[in-house]
Amino acid sequence: MSRALDRFQGEYGFVATTSTGTAQTGAFWAIQTLADTTFSALGGNYTGTLVGTTIPAGLTIYGAFDGYTVGTGKVLAYKAAA
Repeated sequence: MSRALDRFQGEYGFVATTSTGTAQTGAFWAIQTLADTTFSALGGNYTGTLVGTTIPAGLTIYGAFDGYTVGTGKVLAYKAAA
């Protein structure tokens, strides 16, 4: 159980993206928006599209993400275990 909690406590670190247009790659399990955010690219294992959709500040999306590019806004992307 404690290993599961490690993930939610950010044990593997995070990437703070505060500028737009820079592609971030790697394995991420959650992305938290610090400001209203849109993605110009978002890769991972999910159905549908979030590209171009405004995600409000303070919302966290969970999933298996392998990269993203912020169109507008700021995010913290929590790294998955290597």
